[in-house]
Amino acid sequence: MKLFLVLLFQCFIAMSYAQINYAFVKHLDENKLYQEELYYLNTLQKNEVASDSLNYLYAKFFLKQKRDSLFFKHYKLSSSLFNKDLSALQYIHYYFLKHLHSTSQEVWFNELYPIRKDSSLELTGFYNTLTFPENSTFQLNTTLKSEIRKYNALSKKNPMVAGCLSAVIPGLGKLYGQRPNSAMLTFFSHALFAAQSLESIKKLGIKNGYSIFSVSLFGIFYISNIYGSVTDLKKQKIQRKKQLLINAEKYFNLNYPASLY
Repeated sequence: MKLFLVLLFQCFIAMSYAQINYAFVKHLDENKLYQEELYYLNTLQKNEVASDSLNYLYAKFFLKQKRDSLFFKHYKLSSSLFNKDLSALQYIHYYFLKHLHSTSQEVWFNELYPIRKDSSLELTGFYNTLTFPENSTFQLNTTLKSEIRKYNALSKKNPMVAGCLSAVIPGLGKLYGQRPNSAMLTFFSHALFAAQSLESIKKLGIKNGYSIFSVSLFGIFYISNIYGSVTDLKKQKIQRKKQLLINAEKYFNLNYPASLY
């Protein structure tokens, strides 16, 4: 049965190689038949079918597969056609905005995408405000500006620095990661725990079983706090980035996830 379906698929391609069947490409994509979709596109390429249109479909395919370099290659070969697809351009903007400060994002916004007089221009302005906040004159609403400031401030923080600060003074790493309430709670809980351990040593001696247990537990608590400061800052950065993009979605009315087709 499987062999029959493969042969049927190949026969269909052989009969339709002369032109692109866009409905068939969409069907393959919606059903996540990516190997079959790539095979179909490669077959069309061998038969030199409508190069601009084919590169347009290749670009959409590789974007969906998150293969940025191949997307860029085929986008360059079909940019005149691709730039007419405003929904696809909006999708691409959102896709690269999610990769904040990445090489691919920089290539798309700074090198490839042409300036347009529509909502895509606003997204380019948002990117510039996000990447170069000190030089940007682009006007955004108050909420989005606030989220950008918060993200930029937190994105510069190093989780390893947070861990080192927590090793010096418990809670200092949380304060460094912009968590003042958590920092205060961590500091006082460690101080209380340390005072209890010292009191136990003072009254019962360092070799007493309770003292050993108390000091060991404090050590675990102390090390856990260092590890927690590192992981907490990493999570904070991800959450702040997510919140920024959620607000950008609302502001630019992106309504994603969406299909490229």
